[in-house]
Amino acid sequence: MVSGCVERLGGTQPIVVDNASGHGTAAAVAAAFPEVRAISLESRTSLAAAYNRGAEAGSGDLVLFLNDDIFAESGAIDRLVNVLRGDPGAVAAAGRLIDPETGVTQHEYEPRPFPGLGRFLIAFSGLSGTRAAERWTGPHRDRPLDGDPVAVDQPAGACLLVRRSEFEAVGGWDEAFELWFEDVDLARRLSERGRILYVPAAEFRHVGGRSTGRLRQSDVIRLSYGSALRYGEKHFGRARRVALGLLFGSAAAARTVLSRGDPQLAAAYRDVRRQATRLMRPRRAS
Repeated sequence: MVSGCVERLGGTQPIVVDNASGHGTAAAVAAAFPEVRAISLESRTSLAAAYNRGAEAGSGDLVLFLNDDIFAESGAIDRLVNVLRGDPGAVAAAGRLIDPETGVTQHEYEPRPFPGLGRFLIAFSGLSGTRAAERWTGPHRDRPLDGDPVAVDQPAGACLLVRRSEFEAVGGWDEAFELWFEDVDLARRLSERGRILYVPAAEFRHVGGRSTGRLRQSDVIRLSYGSALRYGEKHFGRARRVALGLLFGSAAAARTVLSRGDPQLAAAYRDVRRQATRLMRPRRAS
């Protein structure tokens, strides 16, 4: 799949980061594509850290971050570049993710507003698939997203073009996010410096679900809740941090009891409860 992704990158200067896959990905890519710089990490780390290692190895004024299950359609990268270069007030631009078979827009990966307590409540309560939840927490619906480039809050980080100067100014990806919400956090920090554009005409086929599909349920719980708490710690005020901690702490306590038959899952919920408790504590004065 990585080779297919590289083949569609056109005239860019590709850098492939093998996040300790153990499959010899870096060597295989280097052999097949001599023009590609392949980096092999010795130990597995967060997606955010892998992205940072790739960015550090490059020197272009624009940095395009792509997951390995993203395939650029003809002209898509050029469209992103032209839109970003043509708007001095923009700091990043994202493409439209489409189904690899049908070419239909993947609505679950459309840009969304930055999350608040309501979105976390719905996402982690099992209500995210309801019609009411979609009206509250779904993608931007107040304007069409199939025409000209438009400023948004948070596009999917699986395909994101960023000005290097702005990326470095905000400190890059936060490597403390192991998986999930690292793109929301980066978009939040970038948005304080300029507009983030969504470019519907830049189409990228997206397979999706490859990383999370290999995780155990206990890992999904630990990573998803943990990253949400990390986001709340960074971007919520005191009252909302306490509310988020209470929400996740109480949910984790109840699910610990219900998960007694699965020691790994129960341990994951206990870890979530500990993190939630820490979030509610007052911050120490620096």
